[in-house]
Amino acid sequence: MEVSSTNPSSIPTLICPDGNGIISDSDAICHVDGEAGSNPKPTMEDPATKPPPTSTPICHDGEGTHDDDAAIHHVEDETGSAQTQIQVKVKIVISPGSGQQYIPMCDPVLKPYVNQRFSSLDDGIEFYRRYAANSGFDIRLGTASRARDGTITNKYVYCSREGEKYCPVVPKVKDVQVDKQTKRDRPTTRLGCRARIHLTNSSNSTYYVKKFEERHNHELCSERYRHFLKTNRNMNPGHQKFLMTCAKVNMGPLKSYRLYKEMVGGYSNVGCTSVEFKNSNRDLKAYAEGCDAQMILNKLFKKRELSNAFFFEYDTDDKDQLTRLFWADPISRRNYAAFGDVVSFDATYSTNRYNLIFAPFTGVDNHRRIVTFASGLLSKEDTDSYAWLIGKFKECMGRQPLMIITDQDPGSKNVIERVLPSTRHRYCMWHISKKITERVPDCKKAESSFRKKINEIIWSDVLEPVEFEKAWGDVITEFGLNNHNWLGKIFEVRQKWIPSYFRDDPLSGLLRTTSSSESVNSFFDKFLKPRLNLVEFFMQYDLALEAQRHAQDELNSETKISIPTMKTPLPFERHAMGIYTKRIFREVQDEIAAACFTCSLLSIRDDGLSCFYKIGDASNSTFDVVYDSTEDSYTCSCKKYVIMGLLCCHIFVLLKDKKVTAILDKYILSRWTKNAIRNVSLSGENTLTEYDDPLDEHKSVLGQLYSEFYHCVGVVDDDTETLRSIMLYLKDRREAASNKDMSCTSQSTKRRLFQNHLGVEVPDLVTIYPPAPVHNKGSGRRIKSAAEIAIENSKKTLRLCRKCNQRTTHDSRNCDKFAGGAN
Repeated sequence: MEVSSTNPSSIPTLICPDGNGIISDSDAICHVDGEAGSNPKPTMEDPATKPPPTSTPICHDGEGTHDDDAAIHHVEDETGSAQTQIQVKVKIVISPGSGQQYIPMCDPVLKPYVNQRFSSLDDGIEFYRRYAANSGFDIRLGTASRARDGTITNKYVYCSREGEKYCPVVPKVKDVQVDKQTKRDRPTTRLGCRARIHLTNSSNSTYYVKKFEERHNHELCSERYRHFLKTNRNMNPGHQKFLMTCAKVNMGPLKSYRLYKEMVGGYSNVGCTSVEFKNSNRDLKAYAEGCDAQMILNKLFKKRELSNAFFFEYDTDDKDQLTRLFWADPISRRNYAAFGDVVSFDATYSTNRYNLIFAPFTGVDNHRRIVTFASGLLSKEDTDSYAWLIGKFKECMGRQPLMIITDQDPGSKNVIERVLPSTRHRYCMWHISKKITERVPDCKKAESSFRKKINEIIWSDVLEPVEFEKAWGDVITEFGLNNHNWLGKIFEVRQKWIPSYFRDDPLSGLLRTTSSSESVNSFFDKFLKPRLNLVEFFMQYDLALEAQRHAQDELNSETKISIPTMKTPLPFERHAMGIYTKRIFREVQDEIAAACFTCSLLSIRDDGLSCFYKIGDASNSTFDVVYDSTEDSYTCSCKKYVIMGLLCCHIFVLLKDKKVTAILDKYILSRWTKNAIRNVSLSGENTLTEYDDPLDEHKSVLGQLYSEFYHCVGVVDDDTETLRSIMLYLKDRREAASNKDMSCTSQSTKRRLFQNHLGVEVPDLVTIYPPAPVHNKGSGRRIKSAAEIAIENSKKTLRLCRKCNQRTTHDSRNCDKFAGGAN
């Protein structure tokens, strides 16, 4: 007897007229129709008027015999006077001694049959997989037999519920040691199902279906849960491309999966689960395993072939492991030529799985934004590594910076003095001032007067060295810290970090701290993760530079099209607007406004060649300005022009008094102007051009395609028929592009996708290997102060002990309150 049903597990029991079996259905009316082995379709006939069966239905039992009394039953649902047709998906077969068996009902085109031929074994397996996916069950590859030449002659593909789980029997004997180790509870899905297909190799190297068993001894998966079947969970190229695109913006596989779900309209439309997304991300990392160093070097060599302005150098150890790497592209080198007066070098940042130290060389551009000049990777923080890296930086850029800012690493101090002899070395004030809070007990208090007074003198730009030393001594004496060991040590190296000792150094106020390096690290944190391999690291680094340069272009565009409001009628204010960038003009404009409204000319003294002026400002301070008539030059005791490269309000008072119409060219630094990059002139300038990567055209076309697609979908979002026509068109184009499903089970397809994503192939020959993991001061978790640890601990929610019902530092396993009665 056969029964057609949609969900045989959730329907009441009915007795069939033949008396040989029991069927189930919801408010069902049983009737006989069709023939065994056919795929009858449900009808909406009136049961009272349905025609009698024209032949005796036959049902195959489990042993291949026939039950002449069996009948096929179709199901109809009645709700009052209305009738709803039920889509039949399964035929239930009941035979004496065999129990219920389920036969999928699907499109005959998808159903295999005996003697069906396939051009290859993979085609036969794929055909059965599609049949299983449409019918509601999973498959599992089974036994295979081979000829002497290795050719597979016979192959079985089973229902995934074939076989039975092995359960060892534990003997019930006294004094037998039983393994008490907790084992993972893994429920079985095996039920001894006999559904399968047997593929056999024919003489002409094709395969045909020798045997096909379509009956299952278990219920088949309904439409609602069918997308959880493994046969319906495939990472196609669309999934892969989407996942890799999300990886570029630091989205993990789980967030990518949820975003994809929203795009396709629900979990059932995704086509896979989050597990497949995570596994694909794992495969991407495994793609470059063991050869990522070689892949990166090959990529850098290719960039240098495209442009001789691309500079990179590397070094290896005696095991051919990459230990040092330095690189700078043409744009970075051009930026250094324009803005490389002061450089910040921070070698305390680790962002890759090998714990290589990422050491960027950065500066400040004409918008006061951080700009990257070059970068390096080091396996060790020793003198030799620093000397190699800074030496390559000097070789690449062709000139030394005026000043370089680092932390208090003694290794970098010795190297800079040797490799960059004409460069002024400065310690990071941010690190030192932060340590003052930790080292001096009274400074930890928010209302600390010591902190307020010490910050006023160490951050001052106007104090001369003698004035600073006197002010420092007064504060130390006032708070009784003359014998404080650490304060004494930092005072001994005051020439390395206090602004008073840099007042005569050009542009010393540009980067007083590596807090700009801290902001660089914060910026790169948005793109880089600690466990990236080298290929992923370089891809994310390029994306970070792209974002940085996009922001710079945006500011350049805003500067060119915006017209600020004038604060004064002075002509040199409008002249400043035309030459400086928007951000720098605001600073200059404030100085000009201060010269007009808050500064005053206190006295003038003329000796014939020079004029000496005393200018008072809003801070009630007095500054001396000297005008040299022979050279038409101005100098001010505040030294703002020396420190920042911008004129101060005190000099603007004289320009206003002398009715100057434009700022003198000698006082306009090119680095602050709108055309700072254009004004760069280098020997061999024609070599400092961007390289033209052939892949850029492919990327551009692909981007235009995505843009047009989303634009089109947005325009016709409320037109279902138009959306359906677009969907069918794209489906036809996809099917035309390949004769079979382009799923990522194919290793060649995976390799192609991974290669396009990473932009580099896996090399056939590996001569440079990735380094072994190392531990440096800049890797892992940073060392935290006691104050910071205490603050973090105070914010933590204590755990709840389930025995004493208190929130404390213990739990029920080690609760002292009930320790006595534990046994």
